[in-house]
Amino acid sequence: MNTLRIAWLTFREALRKRALHGALGLTALFLAFYAWGVGAAVRELDYEQARFGGINRIARDLHIDLRPVAMGELLLAGLYAISNIAGLLAIFMAAGTIAYEIERGTLQSIVSKPVGRSQVVLGKWLGGSAMLAAYIAGSGLATAAVVYWRTGYYPALLPAGLALLVVKTALLYSVTMVGSAVAPAIATGIAMFIIYVVTNVAGMVEQLGVLTEIETMVRIGRIASFILPSDALWKLGAYLLQPPNPLPALGIKLTLGPFGVVEPPNGLMALYGLAYMALALVLATRLFSRRDL
Repeated sequence: MNTLRIAWLTFREALRKRALHGALGLTALFLAFYAWGVGAAVRELDYEQARFGGINRIARDLHIDLRPVAMGELLLAGLYAISNIAGLLAIFMAAGTIAYEIERGTLQSIVSKPVGRSQVVLGKWLGGSAMLAAYIAGSGLATAAVVYWRTGYYPALLPAGLALLVVKTALLYSVTMVGSAVAPAIATGIAMFIIYVVTNVAGMVEQLGVLTEIETMVRIGRIASFILPSDALWKLGAYLLQPPNPLPALGIKLTLGPFGVVEPPNGLMALYGLAYMALALVLATRLFSRRDL
């Protein structure tokens, strides 16, 4: 019960944070602009297909319908933005979830009562992760609704794809809590932001390595995924949400945009991500238990 009380208080506190209000405002602006952009892209695509302009001429000769692939790419573009907004929100909210309360002295009055430090960490993680899951579900469904409204495309595995994005965000929240248990919030936030950006770039390098068949670039991405599997979880989710890509069957290792996935990570990376998250929570609890308040 103590854990659930702390989770509820953390959830309510997260709803009052300016960072969340700013993220919600920016998300609303993004979705409005996204809806306009998707509509414009569809009109342009239909026009080019009608006159067989550009790549559509090549697609016609290969008997490939580019429309569903393009619609899937538009969906992935929107979810990529939502996923990164949620990732940054997770990092900067988790960076202060323990550190700020240690600095203010509020945790001293809590842990002096019959409340274990493990209950504090787990409760804060549950509350923060629940808020982030609600954000991913709401904004992800809104993104899919925009694409369906403009194009009629709706991925059958949308719930599974969004679930993987929720796991990715919860993973980032868990790892950042490790830093929050031992370091100031600003230092933790900056360090995690840098790690997150580097692993994202490494993931792009891996995809480029797959396209160009350069093993060293592929290896860089895989090593980064073991260090922090957030990008691997994104790729697994994106692979579930994208429509069938006809190009690899023709011997062309290529997608029609930067957000598609040619070769997804092994499905075991999802289990690795869950284990990684659990280990981060255990480590955050141990470090916080040893910290002098």
